Amino acid sequence: MSAVGIDKLNVHRDTEWNNDSLPFEFTPENWVKAQKFMTKYPPTYKQSAMAPLLDLAQRQCGGWLPLSAMNKVAKILEVPPMAVYEVASFYSMFNRSPIGKHFVQVCGTTPCKLRGSDDIMKACEEFMGVHPGETTKDKMFTLLEVECLGACVNAPMMQIGDDYFEDLTPATTKQILTELKNGGKPKVGPYSGRRNCEPHGEPITLKEQPMGPYAPNLEKHDKLREEKKQAQSQAQAQQESANKSQQQQQAASQQSPKETPQTRTNVGLDQSGKSQKTGEEQKKAENIKKK
Repeated sequence: MSAVGIDKLNVHRDTEWNNDSLPFEFTPENWVKAQKFMTKYPPTYKQSAMAPLLDLAQRQCGGWLPLSAMNKVAKILEVPPMAVYEVASFYSMFNRSPIGKHFVQVCGTTPCKLRGSDDIMKACEEFMGVHPGETTKDKMFTLLEVECLGACVNAPMMQIGDDYFEDLTPATTKQILTELKNGGKPKVGPYSGRRNCEPHGEPITLKEQPMGPYAPNLEKHDKLREEKKQAQSQAQAQQESANKSQQQQQAASQQSPKETPQTRTNVGLDQSGKSQKTGEEQKKAENIKKK
């Protein structure tokens, strides 16, 4: 739930620009989204889509929920309007009064408070010239102090629109606001130089590679996986080479003349005849020597 300034944004009072006589309709594009939200729930429980529809209506209206928009959601979901008012007034994400172009929410819960959120709020007030719950005259900024935004490890922090800006100092806070005022888009996340929510400085624990049956050496695992992949590639290449060689041999055997039994017989006779002829020549040579 929100803290300082929330009553100025979350309490309804009938005005010329916010009363139940003013019309509200979802744009064709948003109506398609609304129907998609409702299909996620059984027809008898379609009121479960109330928060998504209210958020959709709020975004369409520039960051706040008119009374007519809440009544429209009640009609779509077939619930009493009071059921919608209860949800819209309970959650701090819904604003029931107009806000500026940039909705700045500074976290003021204990972790951020201990890390200097008061200085961040003071820097915002000095830059904007307003207090929590107020909007600048040019409708550029609305300032609010809220409770925990769930980024305690990156305290102090603030949320602007849908973006988180963390590890802030008064100087970086004013830097972000200046860039937004000039139409820029500042970097989201930590402003301390660290990545996400990593510890500041060098690690002091868990310096070694994770080991053990539940957390094996990741580097060794990657190496074994790569070796297995290479072995599979080599085996596949060898198989392809063997298949290609076998195909070439089959093609060669189909092109060469086939050997017949008659051919083998003729070859035997020729060899036998040659052997006999050679024996006769040897005998003649021996007789000549005797003479």
